[in-house]
Amino acid sequence: MKSKLAMAAMVAAVAFCGAPPAAAQDAKPLRIGVFDSRAVALAYGNSDEFQRIIQGLRADYETAKAANNDSRAKALETEGQWSQVRLHQQTFSTGPVAGILARVKDKLPAIAAQAGVSLIVSKWEVQFSNPAVETVDVTLPIVKLFNPSDRVLAWVAQMKTQDPIPFEKLPLDPKM
Repeated sequence: MKSKLAMAAMVAAVAFCGAPPAAAQDAKPLRIGVFDSRAVALAYGNSDEFQRIIQGLRADYETAKAANNDSRAKALETEGQWSQVRLHQQTFSTGPVAGILARVKDKLPAIAAQAGVSLIVSKWEVQFSNPAVETVDVTLPIVKLFNPSDRVLAWVAQMKTQDPIPFEKLPLDPKM
């Protein structure tokens, strides 16, 4: 009798352990939103907002020059040059765009909800993805947050066919 009970318990244990729980069978795959950071930088760099920032920087520079405030003018000139370097790193390579996305962070939850994703990350930052994880491209919805022109949208589409320039191959001198 004891051996029959032990055998029945072993069969039940094997059967139970061999089958995945019902919740696991019904679980949807984890969906992650990915975007091309280059496209985001391109859209932002051509946005009215960015142009206003650059115009303000130029106006401050001209004001400093007119006031013979050479140290302020030099600081603004350097800021402008490095801003251009950063934008090139972001647009032509894989430079991070966290500062750009911070400007629209309140709109990202709606994009995530629309795409049905739990997380949004630059596609260049994904080093590994389990095959069970589903990635969803959310580049275009993010790009559209910057009100791009048709020309910029065409550039974004072209970008898909080009690999980014390796970050370490970009010039670091802002005067280049």
